[in-house]
Amino acid sequence: MQRRVRINWPTTLFLIITPIVGVFGTIWWASSGRFHWATIALFFATWAATAMGITGGYHRLFSHKTYNGSGPVRAMFIFAGGAAWEGSVLEWCRDHRLHHKYVDTDRDPYNIREGFWWAHIMWLVWNPRKPVLDTDVTDLWQDPLIRFQHRYYMWTAIATSFVLPLALATLWGDPWGGLLVAGSLRIVLNHHATFFINSLCHIAGDQPYSDSHSARDNWVAALLTYGEGYHNYHHEFPSDYRNGIRAWQYDPTKWLIWTLSRLGGATGLRRIPPEKVLAKKVHMQDKRLTERLAKSPNPLTELAERTRKQAQEQVDGAVARLADLRRQYQELAQSEAVPAALQEVQHRLKAAESELIRTVDSWQRMARGLAKTATA
Repeated sequence: MQRRVRINWPTTLFLIITPIVGVFGTIWWASSGRFHWATIALFFATWAATAMGITGGYHRLFSHKTYNGSGPVRAMFIFAGGAAWEGSVLEWCRDHRLHHKYVDTDRDPYNIREGFWWAHIMWLVWNPRKPVLDTDVTDLWQDPLIRFQHRYYMWTAIATSFVLPLALATLWGDPWGGLLVAGSLRIVLNHHATFFINSLCHIAGDQPYSDSHSARDNWVAALLTYGEGYHNYHHEFPSDYRNGIRAWQYDPTKWLIWTLSRLGGATGLRRIPPEKVLAKKVHMQDKRLTERLAKSPNPLTELAERTRKQAQEQVDGAVARLADLRRQYQELAQSEAVPAALQEVQHRLKAAESELIRTVDSWQRMARGLAKTATA
């Protein structure tokens, strides 16, 4: 293929040298009596800050614009994310937007169809960085701080990745630990945690919302990437500032964004209406039920098949009514509507939400019953 005609040597050498320096340097550091608990704390702090720079900044703020960040928040994420050595905001976001636009095709920069290792790291080895000044990132190019970071990326990354941890660790007499552990080793772990989203989350995990693409929800990857592992949801609803939408799902990035919104650092947090999420999930379950019943030794009767279709239509109708009421409420809230009118629509919204829950519960009972009948 044209894009594999030559190796991208600067990136390749960096990906080879940093693990060697990070791993063997850390072993030397620990075995030579230089071990210091403050350096371990610095390692975890810089790992978290850099990971949040990628997840909360590069990904959810800049790539997908799931919320608006204040000037200080944007600057924090630009330089914290830059410490990951995954490219400038412009480069990272361009590749990621292409991934969403052309997922699982030849135009996907880290297309999983070309294998785990291609999606994980080899696309960086063989694929030279593309020009970034095009329509994919024109909106980002308007930000002077993003332009500055892109033009001077190497120097800013060196400062945040190596100089800063070295200087901090020098405060307790451990400059080598700052350089090797909080610098090189931390970069390696940040790299491969991020890379697992491109590789592992496209081959292993659940697909509760869609199987039209390879993205999967993987809780192990979520632990490593501060919530990015709920990848099936993200590919279906990339404009949502959350990846893990349930309270129990590990997504500290959404908690950080929410906290920033309470402190005035983030506004316009975008959330997908729950009825749209539920509709996707039910349709996916219905598809799997249909496939299971098609393979059953006991074919459904015409009446049973009609029952299944009617139940699905009831769910779709409840979703549509709720979506229409939500639209009416938003329009009234933006107008000069009297409070009584708003309260009336709000009351109808709550009733529609309850109706949708009852309808989905009924659908679930129907699905379980049909599944048992088909396998009896």
